[in-house]
Amino acid sequence: MPIVLVHGAWAGAWSWRDAARLLRKQGFDVYAPTMTGIAERSHVPPHQVTLSTHIADIAGLMRYEELENVLLVGHSYGGMVITGAADREPARVAGMVYLDAFLPTSGQSLWDLAGPERVELQKKAAAAHDGGHSMPRPAVPPLAPEFAASWGPLFTAQPIGTMSQPWVSVRDEDARTWPRRHYILCTAYKPSPFHGFAAQVKGTEGWDTSEFDAPHDVVRTDPALTADRLAHIARGWGIRE
Repeated sequence: MPIVLVHGAWAGAWSWRDAARLLRKQGFDVYAPTMTGIAERSHVPPHQVTLSTHIADIAGLMRYEELENVLLVGHSYGGMVITGAADREPARVAGMVYLDAFLPTSGQSLWDLAGPERVELQKKAAAAHDGGHSMPRPAVPPLAPEFAASWGPLFTAQPIGTMSQPWVSVRDEDARTWPRRHYILCTAYKPSPFHGFAAQVKGTEGWDTSEFDAPHDVVRTDPALTADRLAHIARGWGIRE
C-alpha cells in the first residue's frame, strides 16, 4: 500500500529520506515529495505559493500516480496539507497520521493555530528577509547540535502564503466522513501547540493517539523510530504493503 509522507515547513523530501528508505525496506510503496517553493523547488517565487498550492501538490500526486488505499502522513505544517489533500481526494485515502502536526478545521490558517506571539515574530522575520514574501526557519524549535551542521544548510525559506492562507473545505462539512486518523505527539518539544491538538482528539471516535519521547524533529533525529511506528499503524489498521 502506498504511504505518502508530507514534510513540514522549511524542509523538503530530504527530511523524510531515511524514514522513507526504512519503510521501503519493510515493503511499503513510499512517496515523499518536496512541495512547491521549498528545497529543490525553491526556484518558484514565494509570492506564487500558498497553502492551496501545497494541497494541490499532494492531491495531484495521489491522483496522477493513481494511488489508492493511501496512508497519508503529515509532519508539523504537513498536517495542514494532508487535511486539505484528503478533503480533495477522499476516496484515495485509507488513513491519516498527524505527526506532531497542525490540525485545522475549515476556515483556519496555520497562523490561526500558532498563536499571536509566534505570528508576529514570523511576520517580522518575513519582512526582514524579503519584504514579507517568505521567512527563514526560526531558532525554535532548535536543531540538535549534532545535526545543525548537516541540516542547517538544507532548510529554505517558507512562502508566507502557506501560513497565512486558511484551509477551506471543498466538501459539505455535515456530509463528509474522514478516514481513520492517528495523532502522534512528541512530548520532548515544550511548549508547543501540538499538545493541545493531541488532547483535543484523545478518546475521540475515529482517532487513535500515541506519543514519542522525542523532539519535534523526530522524523530526522530518529527515522527508525518514525518508520517503525508508521508501519505498525498501517498494519494495525489492515493497510497492507
